[in-house]
Amino acid sequence: MGMTSRADDLARMTVLDADRTPIELGELWRDGTAVLVFVRHFGCILCRDHVAALSRRRDELAAAGATLHIIGNGSPSFIDGFRDALGYDGTIYTDPSLEVYRAAGLKRGVTTVFNLRAAGAALSALRHGQRQGRTQGDNWQQGGVLVVSPAGEILWSHVSGYAGDNAAPDAILAALRARAA
Repeated sequence: MGMTSRADDLARMTVLDADRTPIELGELWRDGTAVLVFVRHFGCILCRDHVAALSRRRDELAAAGATLHIIGNGSPSFIDGFRDALGYDGTIYTDPSLEVYRAAGLKRGVTTVFNLRAAGAALSALRHGQRQGRTQGDNWQQGGVLVVSPAGEILWSHVSGYAGDNAAPDAILAALRARAA
């Protein structure tokens, strides 16, 4: 991933909520383990499919001691539409500057979007009932997942190599359960 096992630098960085209020990332894990899910952009069919899958497992994440937080990179005005499209009532933030994405070591580029694996993932998302929205953020940015402890330790991470290379909910849960054991 290209980053340390600690999230100290990330803790001081800010994201925005739907009202454009800046939130320090460290606040998200101050009181408990946080699962930070970085999405490509708010209109992304693959991201919608990923968040829908994780949303169905929120009770299991909570039972494993973690809270799910979604982070996009479009305008804060796109958050409510993303929330409505998924019926998702959890926390959603955005980083239009992409600074947090860069600090987390997440990938960006044309070849990460246009490839056969991404096309296959899109077909799977369509079968799950998701639909592509208009681009609402940086289309070339890839996402990832960080699991961060209240002490700021990065417990687990996944960097998406291409569009649709999303962390499996089972892998995230396994990492959380392994830490609790």
